Amino acid sequence: MDKTENTHIAGPLETWDLVIAGMGCDNCARKLDRALRATDGVKEVRVDSIAGRATVTYDRSRTSIPALQEVVVKSGYRAGAVELSSTHPHG
Repeated sequence: MDKTENTHIAGPLETWDLVIAGMGCDNCARKLDRALRATDGVKEVRVDSIAGRATVTYDRSRTSIPALQEVVVKSGYRAGAVELSSTHPHG
């Protein structure tokens, strides 16, 4: 049985910045990075613990901002506002 990885993305991609509260160190950032990457449809993640921000590129046909915010909350952090990333490579 083949295991499908999150790197196979077929739908329309979006890149959003999520404001994250409660991350205080690089270990926190790594924990959240792993949790977001494990989410079906996520292609790329960049977590910055100093800025309190996670930039996530994902397939919007397979996941959503509310689902990503839920991952943040379940990881022990607070998910704040979201905004279209200024580094949005997928037009």
